[in-house]
Amino acid sequence: MVKDNKKILQFFSALSDETRLKILMELVNGPKNVNEIYKSVGKNITLSAISHQLKLLSYADIIEYVKKGRERKYSLSGDFCWCILRDAAKHFQNKKLKRLIK
Repeated sequence: MVKDNKKILQFFSALSDETRLKILMELVNGPKNVNEIYKSVGKNITLSAISHQLKLLSYADIIEYVKKGRERKYSLSGDFCWCILRDAAKHFQNKKLKRLIK
């Protein structure tokens, strides 16, 4: 049970960062590579920082990736994460997020 609690804490901690939330909002629309995510999210953040955030989200089992050659395509890891983002959007009435996940 303690391991489960740590995993849950890690999950919600990963969601608490604005950059990571922006990344997740991008991934709601489907798999993307780091450069595609950077074009949408990288206004005030470096490409290397985006990669770091993707690694943290991956460690928290929120996203996964498929590697093809040197490229990685990142996506949400199952419906669970999508449902949490959708429900949070409904709860807080975030119009941009609601539009992305209809």
